[in-house]
Amino acid sequence: MCGRFVATRPITDVAAAFGVRDVEVPAELMAPRWNVAPTDGVTAVTTWLPEDETEPRRRLTDYRWGLVPPWARDPSVGVRAFNARAETLSERPSFRAALKARRCLIPADAFYEWQRVPGEGGKIVRRQPWCFEAADGDLLALAGLWEAWAPKTGATPEIAPSGAGWHGDWLLSCTVITTDANASVAPVHERMPVILQQADWSSWLSREQLDPRELDAMLKPAPEDFLKSYAVSTAVNSGRADGPELMAPLRASS
Repeated sequence: MCGRFVATRPITDVAAAFGVRDVEVPAELMAPRWNVAPTDGVTAVTTWLPEDETEPRRRLTDYRWGLVPPWARDPSVGVRAFNARAETLSERPSFRAALKARRCLIPADAFYEWQRVPGEGGKIVRRQPWCFEAADGDLLALAGLWEAWAPKTGATPEIAPSGAGWHGDWLLSCTVITTDANASVAPVHERMPVILQQADWSSWLSREQLDPRELDAMLKPAPEDFLKSYAVSTAVNSGRADGPELMAPLRASS
């Protein structure tokens, strides 16, 4: 799975790295964040076609992390949909429509996974967080899907537009796609986010339906030597914690 990640790069650097021409990011998402959690606001790269142009352009804007399909009665379903398994995307009603034409890239500096540490008798006694980042220090391009949702007529005040991902009367939300862990992540967790290589960005961001074989080729674990990892403090376990100290290694590791 992918339940927490790091987003600290300046927005201008993110836009340059992803070839983004249009940036629409609220001020609160421009500050560095070391512990982004589900239901938080995140930035994602998509493509759009301006009315007076013939070629799509890349746009960086804000979404709520936790996908809310258009048919949902209220946004609470997004709490359970912050991840989407690559193996079942085309089968799940929440994700299959977005897979066809609403794909995105979610920039991240790193992500966290938790290792179950057993005690005597094999019982899990604690969960040790690990941080994973690109071995070369580059940004990670997490594969995602997005949707747009609007309150139905007569929505309660609790559903009134406010907070992360709201653009007028529309809530934009997203999910991170996961796959089987590669050899570097597997000792910590059996799943990992899909990290797309730059050569696949244009195809992934196209608004055309992709061939199943092309999807299978993209939605796979990262190469074995792509990530470096290290254990970090359990302070990151709290969704309220933030700061660069959360990424500080506890000890030398892979």
